[in-house]
Amino acid sequence: MYRTYLLFGLTLVSPLTVAQTEVILIEGKRNQKEIEKLLVEDSLNQVPGGTNLISTTELAGSQSSLAKVLNQQAGIIVQEFFGGNDQPRINIRGSGLQDNPVNRGIQLLSDGLALNQADGSFIIGLTDPELSNLISVYRGANAMRYGATTLGGAINFHAKNGSNSPNQAQIEVGSFGLYKGNVTLANSQDNWDYFLSTSYSQREGYRNHSEAQRASMSANIGYSTSAFQNRSYLTISDNEFEIPFLLTKERAINSPDQVMGEGDEPMDTLLNIPVRKPYRHTEQVRIANTSTWQNEGAETQFGVYFESLDDTFRNPLTQTDTKHQNFGLDTSATFDFYSDDYLLREWLLFAQGNSGSMPREYASVHPVTGNLMPPFAKLDLKAHNVTLGSQFLYEWTEGLSSLAAVQWVLNQREILDEMTPGLLDSSFQYQVINPKVGLTYQQDENNRVYANISGSSEAPNFWQLATVSANPTDPLNNHVYINDLSVQTALTGEIGASLLFSAITLNASWYYSLVQDELISVVGDFAVNGKTINYDGDTVHQGLELTVAHTLDQIFAQSDSLTTKLLYNWSHFYFDDGLYEGNRIAGIPVHLIQGELDYTLNNWRLTPNFTWQPTATYTDHMNTDVNTQDSYFLLGLKVGYEPQRSLELFLDINNATNTDYQTAYAIRGQGAPELPTFIPGPGINAILGATYSW
Repeated sequence: MYRTYLLFGLTLVSPLTVAQTEVILIEGKRNQKEIEKLLVEDSLNQVPGGTNLISTTELAGSQSSLAKVLNQQAGIIVQEFFGGNDQPRINIRGSGLQDNPVNRGIQLLSDGLALNQADGSFIIGLTDPELSNLISVYRGANAMRYGATTLGGAINFHAKNGSNSPNQAQIEVGSFGLYKGNVTLANSQDNWDYFLSTSYSQREGYRNHSEAQRASMSANIGYSTSAFQNRSYLTISDNEFEIPFLLTKERAINSPDQVMGEGDEPMDTLLNIPVRKPYRHTEQVRIANTSTWQNEGAETQFGVYFESLDDTFRNPLTQTDTKHQNFGLDTSATFDFYSDDYLLREWLLFAQGNSGSMPREYASVHPVTGNLMPPFAKLDLKAHNVTLGSQFLYEWTEGLSSLAAVQWVLNQREILDEMTPGLLDSSFQYQVINPKVGLTYQQDENNRVYANISGSSEAPNFWQLATVSANPTDPLNNHVYINDLSVQTALTGEIGASLLFSAITLNASWYYSLVQDELISVVGDFAVNGKTINYDGDTVHQGLELTVAHTLDQIFAQSDSLTTKLLYNWSHFYFDDGLYEGNRIAGIPVHLIQGELDYTLNNWRLTPNFTWQPTATYTDHMNTDVNTQDSYFLLGLKVGYEPQRSLELFLDINNATNTDYQTAYAIRGQGAPELPTFIPGPGINAILGATYSW
């Protein structure tokens, strides 16, 4: 239904944009974009911890998916499932690492307002990075202000609007039947601005049963004066994709385009993908409003949002239909005090709250016909959350400041059994206090060192609390059971630096997290019976996030420039005691090395890049060698050409050497080679695109 409206809107908008013949470059919008970037940079520099700032308009090539935009970033590890807007596993510091698909561990935000559902889960495929001008990432417990409590931190998408974005039309075509079109109208006049964007994309996919399509419309309108800013948002999305599911290691290497059901092994009969037809279809409507009041020495913010989601998620054995209704608000007050020597004292008070209802219906997939059988469970799921906090920033001398913060968190989860009243009724309440202290020394705008000690917490969501037990040969006995889980907590120490040596920039963060009651997912034999446990013992997440960049100008010509960037993520996650004592926590490469060269000359841009995972990665917590993800090395190339300032052409070539590799996998307690575990990565593929701005 939503897709019909969106395509109709795109049809109306396109002739209007094509009819525009005069290209007008509005320098004021470029200036506004730079001002916003400087403000976000200044805010991130006050954080005594690891952060990222991504300017989407400065990236080379296509930004059509979240995985493309967040790749090549320190501290962010991306594992694509099927490509496009599906459900990539975005991991920061190991939070929510084992979930398939990833649905927890990170707080997603849009202009500071939560995108997560009330139980903490999220549908990552709904996030469109092309609607963002900037993306700020707070790694780990560095996003307390925004209500983030998780070990992974927060990703804040700063929306494009009429004051920082041009009118634009874009088209992309590519391998595996990829097509994407987008039209954006943006304008500002006096104190008002508006932004309207419609897009549609589709692809056939590089494997059988992996078609996908997405339609979306996003609009916002803003009003701004020197002392008051207000913005209202509307987003409508319709995202649907088929799920080709997993393969054994041997078949992922030798027959990567296949799905289970196209071979002659026993698992092909049990998990017949062409018959069972797993897929996910999500329809979203979201409205939001933010207001900011400013006066001398104080700033007050208030935001509110409402979201409705219809989500149908079918795996090979069962299907869930969930209707989300989520309401939330965010408010804060900041007070600045300056002494006679202009040293800053800043006091911040903040509060977030949200409440949501998500009735969920469960049904089995018939193993012979693939038809949906009558529901075997109906649950009314309700979640409520409150976060209250305070933060005090104190500048001792020029450049040297300390930060102290505390966060009180209340999470409530209620489950009511509507099919068999009272049978599965459950109630959970989690209450945690998360403290943080940090120290920052900012020698100048290019040199900064920091350290912090912080607490984090993560309450389980309904995917973990109400768990499905399913059997491919006996669907009549499929059922839901309640999983009694505690809140996951962690204490993290972190030190880091951002330094400039001549033309070399160094950014590094080292962290050590001692985690208690970690929410560990252990997938069952068929890779669809996922159970989450609180690990009985301590776990340790330790890592290094490193970026080294170097810029040279006038190498071969007066107008050329070369930027070299090298990234290294070291992730040493292990079980300190308990059942898997001494073993690595499965699911993340120990070493991940990435890099790119970005060369510009006149109107041309050439950006070769690589991703190197030099060692095999365990896919089970028992660390068996028979079922590891192989090491791999991938090469890519991005070419851009700007014949005039309003027109940009680009070509992306991915996996240029056509390397066989596994991009993602299911994580188990103990694996076996005959079990479907791996998702093969795509072979060589390309995207050709054009963007016209006015």
